[in-house]
Amino acid sequence: MRNRKGFTMIELMITIAILATLTVLTAQSITQAIKAKGKLQDQIDDVSRMRDAMRLVERDINLAYHYRDLEKEMEQILKKKNSTNNGNPATPGIIPDPNQDPNNRREVPRRDPETHFVGTGESLNLVTMNNARTTRNTAQADFIEVGYAVKDCKNLRNESASSKCLWRRSTPYVDLDVTKGGDEVVLLENVSEFKLRYMGKGKQDWVTDWRTDAQGDGATKGKFPQAVEVSLTVEKKEKGKSKKYSMQAIVPIHFPNNPEEAANAQGNQSSWPQPSGPTQ
Repeated sequence: MRNRKGFTMIELMITIAILATLTVLTAQSITQAIKAKGKLQDQIDDVSRMRDAMRLVERDINLAYHYRDLEKEMEQILKKKNSTNNGNPATPGIIPDPNQDPNNRREVPRRDPETHFVGTGESLNLVTMNNARTTRNTAQADFIEVGYAVKDCKNLRNESASSKCLWRRSTPYVDLDVTKGGDEVVLLENVSEFKLRYMGKGKQDWVTDWRTDAQGDGATKGKFPQAVEVSLTVEKKEKGKSKKYSMQAIVPIHFPNNPEEAANAQGNQSSWPQPSGPTQ
């Protein structure tokens, strides 16, 4: 019996204490890793939602639709040329005005459609071609009226709390007032900044107002901007801490379709060398 060896009570207590310490440290490390993963996932989700909202804004601006009534413009050109002729015989190459022909009059008066671009430093309203057809053979136009503005909204996770949200308004009915009508949806929560600036011909620098309607100035009336600068900031507060994410983008309009641009394009096209006949 004296030759048998084993662990004493003190050795067992020390071993148990070491194992308990290792278990506590391992549990704390796992808990911290889970919390860190949750925070990182929240940041990824916040940035992803912000990026998705910015992409939608960029897409709407990229495909801004500026309708021009070419038939009406041709009629105005013909009237000017006819007035300069002062009753002289028709000049070769000039197309007669269809409205002056009694056999070719419209039964219903033509109502000229208008598409406007109205932007301020904190809101934007325009007509865009960013209109997806969700149902096959649906009777709908290829363009819609959209608007962006920051207003109050309730928090989705906590209905008792409210924050500033980026709202997107859309309607398939395009009318003379591009700033009203349609349904609004929340695009992004906790928005602390939504700034817009515009650049186009006739302006020496970025401006915070651009109107193509009757309230616009000489440089913007009837003319779309060439680019829009969008600044978006989201500030999220949790447990006394604040997290801020910011994005900025300069978004060009693919086809402003302004009168002077069409004239320049025609001039450049007329100056191009004309193709000759086939050679052998």
